[in-house]
Amino acid sequence: MLSTDELSEALAQVPGFSRLAPEDRAELARLAKRITCRKGDRICWQGDIWPNVLYLASGRMKWVVLSPDGKRQVVFTLEGGDVIWGHSLFDDLPMPATLEVQEPCEAYLWPRDLIVPVFSRSVEAVWDVTRILVAAMRRVREVVYGFAFQQVSQRLARLLLKHYRPAEGKSAPRDLTLDEMADMVGTTRELVCRVLYRFADEDMIRITRTRFVFTNWEALEELASGDR
Repeated sequence: MLSTDELSEALAQVPGFSRLAPEDRAELARLAKRITCRKGDRICWQGDIWPNVLYLASGRMKWVVLSPDGKRQVVFTLEGGDVIWGHSLFDDLPMPATLEVQEPCEAYLWPRDLIVPVFSRSVEAVWDVTRILVAAMRRVREVVYGFAFQQVSQRLARLLLKHYRPAEGKSAPRDLTLDEMADMVGTTRELVCRVLYRFADEDMIRITRTRFVFTNWEALEELASGDR
């Protein structure tokens, strides 16, 4: 749990918040509602009106889109230090995705009526928020582009490299289930399993029940980039 001073200092490192006057950050630190979450908890559901801002102090969350036929798709993940600006904050319309806890989290939340008056005191802070939202739109574009034009093996290789950040010859704990990996690359758990074992057959990784060992990092990177 962060003290008010610790939260204020942490916010000083966050885009948008860093542009606020110190006394305004201190005010938001005092007003923040602390929440703790377990894996699988939902902060908001797709279709909810959620006009809030959330600072993720620790842990990991993910944006999940549910299609009309019930298929889940992870758009991208968020880690400690990230800020979530609820879409409903700006237009009072439903959220386009579900914000789901991927790892146990500590977070701090502000509703619109508390945070908007403080941010409105700083043009620079508002401009920073605009840049943050544009960057998020660009990230979503890359995700959509990947699903439209990349094969499952390429998307899975990119996920392994990004999530596990492997060093060749080193092992990493398998902290994503097959279902979670399938959600993140837009396919089924059965196909993820087959592709993983194809990677193993090609000596890019070794697979145990609890760990991955990355045996040919360069080949995996070539596959992820589309060079293979």
